[in-house]
Amino acid sequence: MDENMDEKIQKIILSEYYSRLKGSSKMPQMHMYNFPELKGIDNEVIFKNAKFLIDENLVRGGIDEEENHSFPWITRLTPTGIEHIEKNNRE
Repeated sequence: MDENMDEKIQKIILSEYYSRLKGSSKMPQMHMYNFPELKGIDNEVIFKNAKFLIDENLVRGGIDEEENHSFPWITRLTPTGIEHIEKNNRE
């Protein structure tokens, strides 16, 4: 997967959680794997990007382990994530 695709996926995830923060999300309870913009993208790629956002402290979340499966979850943007998305929206 190329860097541009990773950036696109990360932007989709961050943008949705920013919309949730602002109360303007049209899908406030939907899990990121079901975001319409991410349909057709391999779940492993989404997982990798969600993990990156968690590791970079742009979102609050974690990785749950269940037998042979791992599931990322995100609860909200961090202040760093908010700053990141607002900066990128200005550019």
